[in-house]
Amino acid sequence: MGESILLVEDDHDIAEAARDALAEAGFEVTVESDGEAALERLSSAAPSLIVLDLQLRSVRGPEILRRVRRQAETERLPVIALSSRRDEIDRILAFELGADDFLGKPLSTRELALRARAVLRRSRCGSTSRPPSSLVLGPLEIDTERKKVRVEGQEVRLTQVEMRLLHDLAARVGTVQRREQLLQRVWPDAHLGVRTVDTHIRRLREKLGPAAEVIETIRGVGYCL
Repeated sequence: MGESILLVEDDHDIAEAARDALAEAGFEVTVESDGEAALERLSSAAPSLIVLDLQLRSVRGPEILRRVRRQAETERLPVIALSSRRDEIDRILAFELGADDFLGKPLSTRELALRARAVLRRSRCGSTSRPPSSLVLGPLEIDTERKKVRVEGQEVRLTQVEMRLLHDLAARVGTVQRREQLLQRVWPDAHLGVRTVDTHIRRLREKLGPAAEVIETIRGVGYCL
């Protein structure tokens, strides 16, 4: 049985073409055209990946993405966002809300299938450079095998992107990482500016609370763990 994808798209022609391409690539695909129905399905069974149209006519895609990232059961689910608006604002919004990838319309269904495979591979493997299985830096403990993060012994829930970003920094402890390097490794297929990195570092620090200072800002360059 292939990995499962929930495709949330209310344009019938696009949904049909995307479903066929993903199924041909070996995925089990479920299509929902309504946002509320998609959220109900997610509450009963989580797929391997969500492909989400940001411009649904019912519950808007950004609101669905916010809810997905707020729920413990779905917060780390990989998400590919779709939009007919190809400008940078839509891409930045998608990534700031926690999407793992973004694809503009008109949609290349072949590219969608390839990106789905790449996103799932990254979610399984994390960064190509691996930190130690357990890393302790002051109040921060990173268990990379179980994908758990604790601060002062209390587990902190991170999104898939936040975990990937922290994992990448942990793989290079003590080494300054330029924003451009982090952008390329954590968001390899996205055309984004470096402020995306700054936004996610800020949110990561907020979640880490008393361990926030473990992530050091190197002014004008990047970050270091």
